[in-house]
This record gives sequence, C-alpha cells and structure tokens, in this order.
Amino acid sequence: MSRTGTRLDPILASVQARAAARRAVQPVADLRAEVQPDPARRARFIEALRAPGMQVIAECKRRSPAKGMLRDEADLSQRARTYADGGAAALSILTEEDHFKGSLAELANVAGAGLPRLRKDFVLDEGMVLESLSAGADAILLLAVCLPDPLLGELRALAGELGLAVLLEVHAPDELERALAVDPDCLGVNARDLTTFEIDLAHIEEMLPQVPDRFVRVAESGIRDQADVARVARVGADAVLVGETLMLAEDPAAKIRSFREVEVQR
Repeated sequence: MSRTGTRLDPILASVQARAAARRAVQPVADLRAEVQPDPARRARFIEALRAPGMQVIAECKRRSPAKGMLRDEADLSQRARTYADGGAAALSILTEEDHFKGSLAELANVAGAGLPRLRKDFVLDEGMVLESLSAGADAILLLAVCLPDPLLGELRALAGELGLAVLLEVHAPDELERALAVDPDCLGVNARDLTTFEIDLAHIEEMLPQVPDRFVRVAESGIRDQADVARVARVGADAVLVGETLMLAEDPAAKIRSFREVEVQR
C-alpha cells in the first residue's frame, strides 16, 4: 500500500482494498480489452480550462474527511446541471466511497450537465486509470504524495495513451519538481496541509508561480469567495477547483458566476 505518513493513509488503504475487490470481478486484462482510446476527451477538458477568464472546476462531493457530511444528496445530477448553469468549465466528481461517499457510477450520472468530467480519487494503479475511461471520465487526478516516481510516470503515460487529461496535484515544494518532470496537462497546488488538514492559501502563493504557463495552473482547496479567487489569480491560477464552498452554498450557480468575474493574470 502507498504510505504517506499523513492523514491520507487510512483513505488510501480503503481505496486499495476496494480497487482489489473490483479487479477480482473485472481483471486489468479485461479492462484493457474493453477500452478504446479517445483523445477528444483530453482536448475537451483542456480546452474548457484554457478558455478566456477564470475557470471553475466545480466539485460534487457529499462528504469531506475534514468537515464531515456536506450534503446528503442521493442524486448529484441536478447539482451538476446547476454548476453548468453558473458557468463552470468542468466537473470534479469524488468517486471514493468510504470517506467521501462517492461512487464510480456518478461519473455517468452527471453526464447530462454537458461538462468535461474529472475523476477525483486516489488513483493508485493501472486498473483505476482504465476504469476511469470506461466510467466516462475526461480527466483523472494524480497525487504526487501518493505515487513514487516510476509509478507516477507510468500512470501519467497510460492516461495519455487513453486520451485522458491529467491534473497532477502537489501539496509541498518537494513534490513540485517531481510533478513537473512527468509533464502533466494541468498542475494543481493544494492549500491543504495533509498532516493537520488545515488550509493556508500561502502554499499556493509560494508554489504556483514556479509552474510554467504551458501547464494549466489550478488552485485547489480553501477557495471561499472572490477575494480568495483574486488572491490565487495574482500568482498565476488559470482555474480554481472548488468543492466544500459550492456544496455548502445556498446558490452555487451565483457563487460560480462571482468567481468567474475575477480577472486572470495571463
């Protein structure tokens, strides 16, 4: 099992156990035989985030390990359509089951919103990349903290072969060089400390300016209002990935529209 020495480790154990159970039913060889590479998916995701202005990756997640239950919604399809109405560029769908109360099936369930879909999970192996394509994802999240360099490179390469975009997330300066070396499509800096789960946007302000503009630069976690969006825009963010704020908002579409009003520093 991947071990990080952080509060992610119990989550990673759950993810690995559930992935092993799925592979017992559908082995990697069967998945490989089924999938058809689709480069249009990667293009759709990247083009949406490269559009003019501040772009919002709007997240569907019922639960957060840091905050507990956010919304007890059986069906996220209406929320996804609301995000689209607000002008979101893409959806982030939490598919981890035990700690976030998501499921892989929800990638298909939100397709009616018409937005590119990021599978937000702790992708640890080849099978999880392959099943992401089958489930309808246009992009996957990879976390540098969870993956040693050889595996990180292999999973990024596999995603490229399949036509999936990659958002590679870093939490600390020592992960940044490793992340840039595998040439992801998008580089996300997360403001959350994985030891305490506390948020500090200064982490984004420190690291995001070091990311070349050939990557889509994404600010993750801790975005609550226009001031926060403006703060990360000043250091080069092309997009923000927002989960808890939108899940708790009474009018998430209006919140997204307010974020999109912030001028991007390109």
